[in-house]
Amino acid sequence: MRFKTDEQLLEEMKGLPDMKMTEGKKQAILSTIRSTDAHSRTQSEPVVSARRFSGLGKGLAICSVLAATIWMGATLISNNQQSALPDPTNQTPGSTSASPGPEAGKGNAVNPAPVTPQSEQLLPLIRTEAEKGKGFTAPYTVENTVFDQVEKDWGKPDYTDQANGLTYSTYTKRGVVFGYNKGMQLVDIRTTDPRLHQIHLSEVEKAWGKPNRVSEFGNQTIYTYDVTSKYQVKFIFQGLKSAGDTNLVLVRYNVYYPQGNKNLMLYGSNIDMLQDLRELAKNGQTLGSEYRVEKDVFDEIEKQIGKPDVVSYVNGLTYNTYQNRGLVFAFNKGMQVVDIRSYDPRLQAITQAEVLQALGKPTSTATAAGQTIYTYKVTPDYELKIVFSGTAGKPESLYIDHVNIYYPRGTVNNMAG
Repeated sequence: MRFKTDEQLLEEMKGLPDMKMTEGKKQAILSTIRSTDAHSRTQSEPVVSARRFSGLGKGLAICSVLAATIWMGATLISNNQQSALPDPTNQTPGSTSASPGPEAGKGNAVNPAPVTPQSEQLLPLIRTEAEKGKGFTAPYTVENTVFDQVEKDWGKPDYTDQANGLTYSTYTKRGVVFGYNKGMQLVDIRTTDPRLHQIHLSEVEKAWGKPNRVSEFGNQTIYTYDVTSKYQVKFIFQGLKSAGDTNLVLVRYNVYYPQGNKNLMLYGSNIDMLQDLRELAKNGQTLGSEYRVEKDVFDEIEKQIGKPDVVSYVNGLTYNTYQNRGLVFAFNKGMQVVDIRSYDPRLQAITQAEVLQALGKPTSTATAAGQTIYTYKVTPDYELKIVFSGTAGKPESLYIDHVNIYYPRGTVNNMAG
């Protein structure tokens, strides 16, 4: 059988997958085929060898092209590896890239690159994004985004609830909760990405410094940082720092826009809100709750709002905490509600100076567990307690932690003795 010329083999190679190959590389492949051809002719079966080479030559050509393809692909990958890597600023937080280690051989051991702690990866990113009003897992901003846009992009939320004057919509699989006001403006973006759970309180303090405010609520410690004049970051850790636990784990964080959580149609200022709080207290109520001390029993409340998140017992009273609502209900053995505590974030933006301006001097003052407590006797039966974070500092720098509407008579155990 007649052997094919170089031109014929090159023509057949055109039918192979398209490759950018120099003429020199093509000729090198052809030379390999020809050298194999020459070797075949020296064998004892020239006719058979010639026949075999007809198929073998084509096979070698194809294999050579494929080999060249692999070689060139590896070369391209090697040459362009750096340019193909994503911009570090656009990488998903928490992802890691392999780093080149020492060269193997010549007595050098190859050690894996050290893993960067999640705190060093995420905490700077959280601050950078929060300064823009964003969480690091969602492209939306508080103040400047309306929830209609989120729903258009992400679809309907898994469930929706109301608390503290806001509507909260939860996207469970995305680990994001959006809080928005009556104008649909985003006010609160909560992130529960599981990578946060590898960060501890000490690491946050090291990276961010001491918080502007510290609060404890529902077996959680809350660090609040003012990242700009408008936006706050609230880090929520599981456990109570006051209990001596120094290894608290971060469970979520919020990017919060306090001004957006003020219903300007109801309250023109913090002074108006405090005056309304005093009127509610006279009726046995507090901000964010429709229930009343003395008049309501807890088993009826539980039927309406469900089981509490945390249950504790202090001085003969049961305290049931609803974390998402920012409320705590305390009741006696007869299930009568005697104390309602509100951790409404609208109140937590109010200073001691504003309380004094709106309500005047309190009936009594006390300090306990690093907090200052103002008690106002609003009726013969009810007391309004305003609790501030901290025991020292100027009135302009102490902020409300929570408020209580309290019914002292209901705390007496009439069944005792």
